[in-house]
Amino acid sequence: MDAIPASKPDATPVNDDPAPGPEQRPQPATSSITNVAAMAHVSIATVSKALNDSSTISEHTKERIRETAERLGYRPNARAQSFARQASGTVFFLADFYRNIAFENPHMFEIISGTAAYLEKKGYSLLFKPLSRQEAPKVIRDIIQERQADALILHAHILTAELAAILTRVDFPYLVIGKPNQRSSVCWMDVNHEQAGQIAANYLLDKGYRHMAFIMGREDDAIARSRLTGIRQAMDEEELAVEVVCSSSPCDLDDAALDELLSRRVRPEVLLCANNHLALHCLQYIRRRGLKIPQDVALLTFDNYPFSMLMDPTVTAVEVDMYDMGVNAARFVLQRIRKPNLRTQSYVTSPCILEREST
Repeated sequence: MDAIPASKPDATPVNDDPAPGPEQRPQPATSSITNVAAMAHVSIATVSKALNDSSTISEHTKERIRETAERLGYRPNARAQSFARQASGTVFFLADFYRNIAFENPHMFEIISGTAAYLEKKGYSLLFKPLSRQEAPKVIRDIIQERQADALILHAHILTAELAAILTRVDFPYLVIGKPNQRSSVCWMDVNHEQAGQIAANYLLDKGYRHMAFIMGREDDAIARSRLTGIRQAMDEEELAVEVVCSSSPCDLDDAALDELLSRRVRPEVLLCANNHLALHCLQYIRRRGLKIPQDVALLTFDNYPFSMLMDPTVTAVEVDMYDMGVNAARFVLQRIRKPNLRTQSYVTSPCILEREST
């Protein structure tokens, strides 16, 4: 299967660090903290902690790192040292970890796994903090003021206009996972869901399907709407339309809507489902009706949750590597700790088609 590259970032990171004055002349490359870390065979974070006499580093390691720094002529920047003395070596992951999240959004844990793995390699710990949208502004304000962590990663679900205003006013490293629903200058990173919709529709068009229906769940689901936009863009190029079926739940569907859709004399050739839960519902309904997949009606789903591989028949999916999303998120917040002026509003990772039996 071919992966189609993700779109370019909406805004590229910018380094606005002021040029050093005469009293802040750059040190030679041999005396950078990176070189100290490489020669001492430790992470940059460990070098920083050792030179700031952190109690989390053994005396033996501190001495070895100090000797290496002295040998290379490395002198930490005074401002950076001041900040480092407050450093906790911790990044918080903040999200609404509600009761059924493991079923409704398994991708959350793929993101967390990628984030934690990358941070651990760099000498940082990831702590999870469950928050509701209502709690988030006050709790996050306290975290920032008390320097409880070195950086924050937030899921867009808890982002409100009040919280966005707090984040844009403070000088603190953070990143929002997911594009905010409202226009905002906050730093965010997301999957390009419009592109995923285009990839799905173009794949089906190439297979010869022309009459499609999109099962999108709730009408106010921002991700589903973005995917529908991409589907329509691809269909418009062929002067074709896509039917849309909504429901009151993001993970469930009223059988009456499918009754009307699939009882027609000319029914859709393929159902595109906004997520795996809707795909499972459609698959079970189609089998109860005595129809065959894909002979009578084909099925495609967005996302590739673990349970989707257990469906019978297996369902073709548009997959995005959410572990890679977590790695990118961790990499960005660590860069922002070192470069506070760094900004991003970008799409990362490339959606691709996993072709299975249902198409």
